[in-house]
Amino acid sequence: MLHTFVLSLLCVAFTIAAPWANMNGDYDIANPNELTGPYSTDYTTKNAEYFEMYSDAIETVYGQVYWTLQDPVALPADIISRYANKTIAIIGYEADQIRKTAQGEVSIPIYQSYNHHYEVWLLGNGSALTRYGRDSPNHSGYNHGGNGYWRVPPSPNQYQDTWLPDNQFFSEGNGGEYRKSYHGYPAGYAQLVYSPQFFQLTPMQIDTHNRDYDGPGFKAGILPKESQAPPNASYSGLLECPCTTRIQKTWAITYTTQFNNTCKVPAQNASECFNAITSLGMNIIEKRTVSDSNLAPGCHVIYSEDGNVTALFNTLNNTRKCSIGKILSGSTTSVIKVTLELDTTITDGLVTITMTGPDGVWFGVGWNADAMGEHPYAIIVDGLGAVTERKLGDHDPGTQLSPTQVQVKSNNVINGNRTVILTRVLKGATPNHYTFNPATSSIPFINAIGSTSYFDIHKIKGTGTLSLSIVGEPTCVCNDGLHGWINGIGFHKTCADEPIADLVQQKNPTCWIQTYAGGQLCCHHQNILLDADQPVDNRIDVTFLKFRFYFQDYQPPTPPSKPKPSHLNLHRFYFQTEAYSSEYDIIKCPAGTPPSECVSEITARWQVKDMLDCNPKDHPDTCQVGKNGLNLIYAGGHCHAPSCISLELYNADTGELICSQTPIFGTGDEIFNEVGYLALPPCLWGYEKGLVAPMLLQLDTNLLSVKKNNNTYGHYGEMASWQMRGVFL
Repeated sequence: MLHTFVLSLLCVAFTIAAPWANMNGDYDIANPNELTGPYSTDYTTKNAEYFEMYSDAIETVYGQVYWTLQDPVALPADIISRYANKTIAIIGYEADQIRKTAQGEVSIPIYQSYNHHYEVWLLGNGSALTRYGRDSPNHSGYNHGGNGYWRVPPSPNQYQDTWLPDNQFFSEGNGGEYRKSYHGYPAGYAQLVYSPQFFQLTPMQIDTHNRDYDGPGFKAGILPKESQAPPNASYSGLLECPCTTRIQKTWAITYTTQFNNTCKVPAQNASECFNAITSLGMNIIEKRTVSDSNLAPGCHVIYSEDGNVTALFNTLNNTRKCSIGKILSGSTTSVIKVTLELDTTITDGLVTITMTGPDGVWFGVGWNADAMGEHPYAIIVDGLGAVTERKLGDHDPGTQLSPTQVQVKSNNVINGNRTVILTRVLKGATPNHYTFNPATSSIPFINAIGSTSYFDIHKIKGTGTLSLSIVGEPTCVCNDGLHGWINGIGFHKTCADEPIADLVQQKNPTCWIQTYAGGQLCCHHQNILLDADQPVDNRIDVTFLKFRFYFQDYQPPTPPSKPKPSHLNLHRFYFQTEAYSSEYDIIKCPAGTPPSECVSEITARWQVKDMLDCNPKDHPDTCQVGKNGLNLIYAGGHCHAPSCISLELYNADTGELICSQTPIFGTGDEIFNEVGYLALPPCLWGYEKGLVAPMLLQLDTNLLSVKKNNNTYGHYGEMASWQMRGVFL
């Protein structure tokens, strides 16, 4: 709370009357209109004001990752009051990373604290971030391929009568290129926020500051064995998130129950079937091999009301499908024992949850999650038997939920173990309460036991999967394929095959747990990217991300004298050349290859409509192909490894080059010009001097992206996403 209070005092709005200049100096754009003269990226020419916001303190030791959602911070009081029930037009922003010293703010060289990426929200009155799990649509949309994503659900204040958004997301040019890549928009375009109130930020920073070297320039500290940075590199191998020996990586063939259709990969024989059922945590009482025309072929489990399990393997090949049941049940033991029963025979459905753990200390379960960082819905039983429901935070207890949805049916202690039986309806009372879906045959969960009676830091933690079976009827058991875990957190990759993208065809190591050696999945919050035998330097760096938002007043249309608004709202369009992995490896070129030929290339193909959320509240015709299109106003790639050569975006239907980006690499030791680090000028379209007219794209226009990197050396966790803004016609 102290950080939030201090930072709120630092958020000050300034007016155009005061003398000021761009925070980070001059910028370039990639596609200037040479016929009409240079386009001005100087915000002092934009007739704008600005306010500044700071992150909470980012406290790290050498090699440590900081990647978590910070608490919301109130905007400056004069901004909140000025735009109460009005709309602010954000026309651009700048970002930096600083230390606070006795002499004032000091910008930090990027080679001391590497900005992998950030995600920023400005939130209006009544809007708040909600985390959606990986089973939600477009789950990788705003979280760099994580197991879920944060989004603002519609609120009562959203759009009002004018179709104006009450929140905005900022991510353009948000990697290592963030400080010297332009984040501004042409006249008449902006990101609009109705009744703005809060700033909220997810930084993803890696501490690469060698405490034993004071400069000039950069000198790497100790590096783990998996680092691919060459000796005397101008960058730290830590910034690519190598998987160190501190990280445990495991994988295995897994099995799951299934309620309909047929197994994509069935068990091949009775032995595999019986072992599969045992691996699901079920204690088999009886094993049988049958030839039954009324039963789908392959492996089945019969779960009786008393918890006994019969395993069946049907040798008869037929076209029968897996059963669909009304009462489902399952039980497994990870750190604690968890049993679940879903009954859909009654109105609204009923779920019965049984949890058994040690008496005297707290224990709990977080549903549909592999880690606390996914902020799951959790049920906590304290050491005295009191039950609460919570939305967990990232390595913190989160918040207790209201209303309380579970009802305690029994709570008994036998032989030092407490067993609690709870019931509730299937549907969650709020988006923060998990909804139990009877069509889902398996649910991942986290569970833990504490060392105190009250809810606090866990003593033991674990993950598990609860597989549900139809009570009293055969339930199919299927081979669910190879699954992996990194430090107990599920490995989830969805690399798209041709013709969408190249990673699968190129056998890129990022796509499979067996070959994954570096990248974001080894860069979880608070991980230290050193090997287990390398000492941790406990000297803490304290840094802050700083954002300066430039704004103007939004004027709504007032027909007939002013039929158009002062600004058109810029919608976000996003796609990854590395679809849908969110990252990929640059594979080192073969020994003996001439340096000029050491070029790695990936491509992706998609349609404009694939970048849309198809939300009718954004625009009534958003996804009606053939009826509508869009004007592209801003296009920026994401290319923050030190090997970036170019990103190109084409209209694949016409062959026209839409946007070509070439990085500008730093050449010295001074801030914003560090050797090896880059600026990535975006493409910009508009009706001002120095700009070409907006690019018209139909929703069914086919796009082609080409990304090139130098691969003299290997690199982990490279990115090639397109972060674009435009308006619907």
